[in-house]
Amino acid sequence: MSDPKIIAAVVSGTVTLLMFILKGLTKPFWEKHFHHFKIRTEHKYEQKKKIKEAISKYKVPLIDAAESLNHRLWNFSGNCSKDWLTFKPKEKIKDKYYLQSFCYRYLVFFAWCRKIEKELVYLDSTLSDKDDLYFVKYLKTMQNIFCDVSLFDARNYDSEHAVDHFFKDQLLSMADSLITENGVVSFSEFQTWNISKYKKVSDYFSAISKNQDCNKWFALHGFHFVLMAFLSKYGYDYQKTSKCKLKKLRDETPKNLVASNLFQLVKKSHLDKCKNMKLTMKVLGT
Repeated sequence: MSDPKIIAAVVSGTVTLLMFILKGLTKPFWEKHFHHFKIRTEHKYEQKKKIKEAISKYKVPLIDAAESLNHRLWNFSGNCSKDWLTFKPKEKIKDKYYLQSFCYRYLVFFAWCRKIEKELVYLDSTLSDKDDLYFVKYLKTMQNIFCDVSLFDARNYDSEHAVDHFFKDQLLSMADSLITENGVVSFSEFQTWNISKYKKVSDYFSAISKNQDCNKWFALHGFHFVLMAFLSKYGYDYQKTSKCKLKKLRDETPKNLVASNLFQLVKKSHLDKCKNMKLTMKVLGT
């Protein structure tokens, strides 16, 4: 066995035999591992794709509804003292265009949110890419501003009764009532509705203090800032709100006494890392 050629042949044969044995032993494991990896990767890709398609399906009308509501909130912030939302003696909802259209814009926005959520109901949104996941979180957070009573922590608020907030199922039910097979009801059709279909929203807006010093105002004001952050991230360039305009709104309205609670709500939704939200919350809180 001192012949180098014989030794080399033996070593080569031994290595080949060992590799053949190892391959036979490990092949099932690696094939199984690769198969599982392939399934997970394909599932994640398909989920991401379907989530993106679901959002894209109604993103444009949602952004349009957000813009319309944003315009109304700017207008209301500057005219709240004029008491346009309060019913005077013998007035009916048909006499209150400003209130009725406010209710419509508000509910239409959440109706489009709901249409997207219903498209996502059987999808795992945790697998979506970063921007799409933020999108879903924005939708949830904007609903929670009006439904999560933690917004009024340290305000001696009675959370058992929906006075300054909505019970979530009731708010979503009102939003759902505007949904049609092809989109949402038109404002002209909404005007024919009996106020009982959206009375809780009508009562909410009509009870906002003209001095802008009540919980309802603080919630709506905080929502407006979050809505602007949403539009700045996902809207067209002309729908974005500059830091200067954010400061203008903050400075021209009373200090929001639930701003710190709003930030905690945003943080709980893991939106505090979003650049647009971070800027908006910083302006509101300073």
